[in-house]
Amino acid sequence: MESLRESHMQQRLGRSILLFPFPLQGHINPMLQLANILYSKGFSIIIIHLPFNSPNPLNHPHFTFYSIPDGLLEHEPSSAEIVHLVTVLNIKCFKPFSDGLSQMLLDVKEEPISCIITDVLWYFTQALADSIKLPRIVLPTIDISTFLVLASLPLLREKGYFGTKDFPLEEPVIETPLLKVKDLPEVKTQDPEDFDHYIARTMTESKASSGFIWNTFEELQKDSLTRLCQDFPIPNFTIGKMSAVKCLDRRKRAELRKGLNTGVWMLEREVVKMGFFGLFVVG
Repeated sequence: MESLRESHMQQRLGRSILLFPFPLQGHINPMLQLANILYSKGFSIIIIHLPFNSPNPLNHPHFTFYSIPDGLLEHEPSSAEIVHLVTVLNIKCFKPFSDGLSQMLLDVKEEPISCIITDVLWYFTQALADSIKLPRIVLPTIDISTFLVLASLPLLREKGYFGTKDFPLEEPVIETPLLKVKDLPEVKTQDPEDFDHYIARTMTESKASSGFIWNTFEELQKDSLTRLCQDFPIPNFTIGKMSAVKCLDRRKRAELRKGLNTGVWMLEREVVKMGFFGLFVVG
């Protein structure tokens, strides 16, 4: 029994991964699901979170949770427009995150941090990751097609697709070949210029990252993934959800499960490789 316990401990020791979810509905759970997958592969998990919409550590006793202040006033989360909230949090969380990360790098020397995985909305973390030569991987919580449209919104606004010109509804959108004009989302914002600046900043910092993790299967979004690789020439890990295959036939389910296992294996291999390189600058 003792040898089994020691073997388990050896599996858990080695590398840590730091995850930073954005505190909005629909953003926290995907990050925690990813954390469970990585934990099952032997990585120790550290979750940095804010007091606002914080996850419950009691539901995840196998993770280490580290809270940082968000600097928000009590009314701000409910009253602020989403783009304003995201921008403010990226500014106010810079120093608390930086200070917390510096402390964690000292605290986890036995299990060095291999990489940071952040929600795509946390664009400020790229500069911090670069400054300490720690890889940052990005987790968007939307699908690839939606992400591509989001990335194109500033250009589409400039081209007049949002109200300044009339386009036939059935006309394909040249900038996003997968969509027609009628498919474009209606973006409601009080300050389009701020929105476009936020999108541009998010995409720039995403391109500078070490890769994307997508909550989908390659087989389901091949065309979008091909376009994504052209616009964002960084690694893409499609790890999907097993629940997504319930409605498919047995043969297709088997193919998608194989794709899931491949995506997780590729991510695991990449993170381990990052960890070995990181030893020289972080450990």
